[in-house]
Amino acid sequence: MKIRNHWHKAILLLLFPLVGSGQEKHTDNTQKNELNASVNYQSVLHYFGRTDSLKSSGLFPVIGFQSSVGLYAQGSFIFVQNKDLPLSYTGTTIEAGYRFPQTDHFSGNLFYTQFLYKDQSTLVQSALKSQTGINLNYLSSIININTGLDLKFSNQTDVGATLGIDHLFLFNKGMTNAAFAINPSVYAYFGTQQFSNTYLEKKNILGLPVTTQNTTQVTQFNILSYEVSVPVVFVSGKFNASITPSYTLPQNLVTVAGRPDLSERGKNLFYLTASVGIKL
Repeated sequence: MKIRNHWHKAILLLLFPLVGSGQEKHTDNTQKNELNASVNYQSVLHYFGRTDSLKSSGLFPVIGFQSSVGLYAQGSFIFVQNKDLPLSYTGTTIEAGYRFPQTDHFSGNLFYTQFLYKDQSTLVQSALKSQTGINLNYLSSIININTGLDLKFSNQTDVGATLGIDHLFLFNKGMTNAAFAINPSVYAYFGTQQFSNTYLEKKNILGLPVTTQNTTQVTQFNILSYEVSVPVVFVSGKFNASITPSYTLPQNLVTVAGRPDLSERGKNLFYLTASVGIKL
């Protein structure tokens, strides 16, 4: 599971004002109180291409509220399934923040997320305790530029950054109260990897010895992964649905010499994400 899914949120924020407008481009700066709920599925859980040994999939019900002044809060409930585990509750994430008023060329948000994983979770991202950051997006008819900066807190603190581009193909001509979009996207994720040492320490709690002497340097700011995705989103009235094929390429995996069982697992990975939701 990736910690963020901002491209999906950004597309929905753009598409809902377009529903029924019959316009190619339109921005409604008026914010109002909104309740939203969705159910999301991911075929392979990963964290910047890093996976657990069981290649788990996940189901994530989400419920949230945004006020008319841009303040918002949402909770995600994480259920994991793999070959050794039936669909089981694994943890909860709680996010609160502020979304800036969207203009023709700008959108963004500030956020804080608290992660509440079960103590014995084997997911790579279970090493994280919380995260805070900012996302800023420049919007245009040619290309959208998406950036982000964040801090991730485990036993130590990691610094992260995101840089992505996308182009929104919108189809709503002749549609009444509906819109359809395809949004090809390319992203690069950067950061330090102290969370990897924390994850290895968690594995030690489960009875696996950990040697840090030969561990590669994880304090250096590096590329963590590249990702290409093609979100396909449909909005009709208060209803929305999406499916996203993605291909991620993890970089700079942490390794422990002579101990592949204690090194980060990760390889080029194709996965699907699907979501259905309502916005009231």
